[in-house]
Amino acid sequence: MNTVSMAYKNLKKSFLFYAHYLFSVSLVNTVFFAFTSFSMNSVMLEKISTDGRVESMCKGISIFLMVFVIFYMAHSNRFFLKRRTKELGIYALLGYRKSNILSLLTFENILICSGAFAAGLVLGAIVHKGIVIGITALLNLSIDSSQIPLFNIGAVVKSACFILLVVFVLSILNSIFLLKTSLMELIRFEKKAEKNLKFHCLPALLGFIMIISGYGLSLNIFSGTKSVWASIGYYPIGLLTAVLVMFGTILFISSFLPYVMMKSKNNKRNFYTERKIITIPNFIYRIRSNAKTLIMITLLSAAALTVSSVMALSVYYPIAAVSRIAPSEIEFRMEDETQRDTAKKIIGQYVSDDEVTFTQTDIYKVTSSASNLPMEYSVGTAKGDSDNEKILRKAGFECISYTNYITLLQAQGKDKVAASISELSDEECILVKYQPNSDDSSEIGSIYPLIIGGKDVPLTVKDVTLKNPLSFANSIGTLIVSDSLYNQISASNTDVTSILSINGKGIKDNEALYTELNNKLNKASCLQGHSHRINEVISLNSSTFLLIGFLVVLFFIAVGSILYFNNISAISDSKPDYEILIKMGYTNQCIKKIIRKQVLAFFSIPFVLGMLDCIFATVVYKIALMQNLLGNNFSQYVPVVLAVVMTSIIYLIYYLLTVRSCYKMAYKR
Repeated sequence: MNTVSMAYKNLKKSFLFYAHYLFSVSLVNTVFFAFTSFSMNSVMLEKISTDGRVESMCKGISIFLMVFVIFYMAHSNRFFLKRRTKELGIYALLGYRKSNILSLLTFENILICSGAFAAGLVLGAIVHKGIVIGITALLNLSIDSSQIPLFNIGAVVKSACFILLVVFVLSILNSIFLLKTSLMELIRFEKKAEKNLKFHCLPALLGFIMIISGYGLSLNIFSGTKSVWASIGYYPIGLLTAVLVMFGTILFISSFLPYVMMKSKNNKRNFYTERKIITIPNFIYRIRSNAKTLIMITLLSAAALTVSSVMALSVYYPIAAVSRIAPSEIEFRMEDETQRDTAKKIIGQYVSDDEVTFTQTDIYKVTSSASNLPMEYSVGTAKGDSDNEKILRKAGFECISYTNYITLLQAQGKDKVAASISELSDEECILVKYQPNSDDSSEIGSIYPLIIGGKDVPLTVKDVTLKNPLSFANSIGTLIVSDSLYNQISASNTDVTSILSINGKGIKDNEALYTELNNKLNKASCLQGHSHRINEVISLNSSTFLLIGFLVVLFFIAVGSILYFNNISAISDSKPDYEILIKMGYTNQCIKKIIRKQVLAFFSIPFVLGMLDCIFATVVYKIALMQNLLGNNFSQYVPVVLAVVMTSIIYLIYYLLTVRSCYKMAYKR
């Protein structure tokens, strides 16, 4: 019988065993082909990339993707090689040379990879088509998706060459394994564990301390300017935290967990139960024999959870921050009254007058004689050049009236906020914060004397708020004063800036209107638009998040598949033990509970540790790398919670599939 025929019959005979492997490899190839098709889609890239940034990202991620796929395939190949060593040893006893065995394994990999490649082409082409349609609709691009072929020839060729490279790498790894393994080792390899680990108190305690120290450093970032992050530097402390967590995870899994389990065996009353007497020794053995694999899965799980959570936060936060950056649908500084009439005329071509509101706000710059002033008093830049960064803003409070503030909030649809604000006396004011302090209440009650008509008029800060009525491009350091005090300021102050805010559902998300206003008003000073800013954020970041999304999906496929095959292998090795338990009188229900606990232990460790790493890493990312414009309320982390929930669902699906397959494996005759 020739080698090709043997490979085909082996796969056909053990199709159910290889079906899940084929499915997971097909998914990996689907992700790879969809990404390759997208990165070689010149029509799409021309629309979403004007500076070559997306193309550069595609090249970098493509290399990482290929390395990761090869790593995953190599690990999966080793798993199946380990499962078949006894069979390969029998081939050797029958006189097969190692070169013949290598050829058999190579042809099997060729058949599996060919099947996965064919499935990946079809599914990847459909996924790529869906991505094109989705981005076209999301960014409102003028692309006829029917002109983009279902199968990109260049992507097909690249994927085929990559599959050949994968088969070549797997053949080299198989040849190394066969050369290093003797005949007797082949026959008994299934029972051979990784290097047995001796469980000592010191490394177990060290692993626990390192993880706690890493998490403690992460929480220290809440101390603000007093934290070690601010005093020493974000990069060195971030690197130290990552090293502590990573090595702490290694020692925690390889030493701390088995050490705790070994100690629990000393509690005879709790240990000698019908299930624990089976599950605890089994757990200790699997830690000893699969420590490296479990550590790798945990780190992959932490990476997948962290990347998905950070990506969700990075998508949501800039969009949510637009409510402060550009609170009105359209807003600009009026250089003269003709601009107001021009804007009304243009808007009248799109919507009727009753669908839109025009609110003019006259801002008066007022200085203060206070020795201790908030950072909003002098922060920011003025409009002066194309970069809008070189001319510093003139220091001072920018005063608006209470009535004007309430009117703007109501026009922007913030009726509840407007209703919660009580009227001000002539001695009170409300300070609009640029970004929250660690304790905003410390500024409530502060007294800032305003210089009005050459006299100091002391104002007490009644409240601070993040609900700014005007964009930061037009006003920073906004101070809301009573109407009567505002009239005094306007009567004695000529330093005034007029802002026109336009709101209404009729002009919402109207890019054509915004573009026409920008052109007809001769690029009006500090023209801002709420919907325009959101569309801009989505347009600039959609391709980045899409590319990162490919990696996240691949992470989850790899983590879930490795966990699945690892548990299947363990149950298969323990099958004789389950047969003994059945003969001893263990019921099917009891056997199933034992299997569920064993599988749950190896799913929960990567998930729980990965979840903890994700939570602390996301907190550090949010505070250290994202500008704090919205405060620290829980609603900002809703996208992270949703990402974690979706991840939990994925893990649950993999867990249920694994338990179901383990049941079948344990009871298979």
